[in-house]
Amino acid sequence: MVWVLLCLAGIEEVIATVAIKYMEGSRKKWAISVMTIGFIFSFYCLSRAMQIIPAGVAYAVWTGVGSTGITLVGIFWFKERFRFTQFISLALILIGVIGLRMTS
Repeated sequence: MVWVLLCLAGIEEVIATVAIKYMEGSRKKWAISVMTIGFIFSFYCLSRAMQIIPAGVAYAVWTGVGSTGITLVGIFWFKERFRFTQFISLALILIGVIGLRMTS
């Protein structure tokens, strides 16, 4: 259950970060609301996970899920460029997250 919370924290981080892209300064109130709620929920889930999982592992997984998620959203939703070297770097992050999960 705690790993589900940690993954939810990463997913909420991605949602909140996407909302930042839509804020356009402070003009779009819905984006500010989504960002605020997303980060609050993300930090809540992360803090609950850290009660059981070591802080370093939890934080690494949280940032790994967030980094991977926002990169994929950037590629598929925002049509951002993606190079092979970036793919290798992203794969290394995923390998690290899987390794942390398997050894915790």
